[in-house]
Amino acid sequence: VLIEDATFVITDDKGSLTVDGTYITQVHVNAIVGGEKQKPVRLSVWASELNEFNTGPNFVNGTCGGGPLFLGMGEGRSCEEFSMKVGFSSVVFRVDGWTFKVLGNWVYGSISGPTHRLDVTFKGKGDAASRYLPHGIVGQSFASYMARHGLRDFYPLSGRVRTRAQAEGAIEGDASMYEVAGPFATEFRFSRFTAALVAVSSGDASAISD
Repeated sequence: VLIEDATFVITDDKGSLTVDGTYITQVHVNAIVGGEKQKPVRLSVWASELNEFNTGPNFVNGTCGGGPLFLGMGEGRSCEEFSMKVGFSSVVFRVDGWTFKVLGNWVYGSISGPTHRLDVTFKGKGDAASRYLPHGIVGQSFASYMARHGLRDFYPLSGRVRTRAQAEGAIEGDASMYEVAGPFATEFRFSRFTAALVAVSSGDASAISD
């Protein structure tokens, strides 16, 4: 993902708070499918392509085996076992027990920075997490049955605040260890992109659902 700085205002009946924070504005998916075919799937979701109606014809694009993929609203595509479906302002990806949803939204109260953001959710079905033992800032939560409580920002009722918490204490290491060189790069300190799947017996624990 790409995370960008954003300044915005939160206003309610208790006051007005200016926040110097961040939002996800790009999501890039890199997968290898098709078994022995080793077919690459590369997909991108762009908040910058969302219009005033929070949708757009080009906010999702990518390639399947090197060939271009363009997905318009309501369209679905498959690349081997990898499937994708575009909604009005969202896209859902599914592969081998995993479901990823990316939802476009406005940056409400925007002062500077991006005017749209991307919200991302992950779900693992059955033994998906046990087979993959995922890592990454979000992925590692699927490989643990214990709650992870990290540093959180404190938001006053009014004034101005800069967000600083980066999940320290809930993730292994610190956020800088998860940075990659480019949109489809997979190498970072804890990467498991090329790791072999784990054999799971019927008696082993299954994945956390969300």
